[in-house]
Amino acid sequence: MTDTTRTVVLKPGDTLLIGNLGQTSEDALDALHEGAARLRSALRLADVLLFEADIDTAAVAPLAPVPDAVVLRLFGREAVAAHRETLAAWLKANDIDPDLVADDWLSVEESAGLRLIRYAAYRLTKDGRRLRDPRDGDRAWTIERVSPLAVDLDLPDDARRHKE
Repeated sequence: MTDTTRTVVLKPGDTLLIGNLGQTSEDALDALHEGAARLRSALRLADVLLFEADIDTAAVAPLAPVPDAVVLRLFGREAVAAHRETLAAWLKANDIDPDLVADDWLSVEESAGLRLIRYAAYRLTKDGRRLRDPRDGDRAWTIERVSPLAVDLDLPDDARRHKE
């Protein structure tokens, strides 16, 4: 990005990206995220994303919709906890870092002949710390991700049952 000044027009539902904030202390980062949450709420924005350096649009590009995806397997919080080691090995085999996958849920889906893994991934700072959710400061901030399924999961079908 260049150092030019820009005028930005926002409407409710848009995402605001703020870049080149520079390195900040943890306290300053918390204050920035609280301010971003207030902006998001007051302006009814979809999100407010902050970047230490230039804005990385590839990191925030919306996922392409997965038309007519059919859920083949669903793992809720209890199933994820009960099969953590097996699921971690399976995620690694599918080139997904299990440390970045939230324990909330994950699913195996099929769309247009492609099998996919859908999961909630933690949002991280540049140095790898988990961000707090600007909408709920008691939770880690996650974003939904979809990755191609390359290696099948070897768990019995009853392992997917969950109580939510």
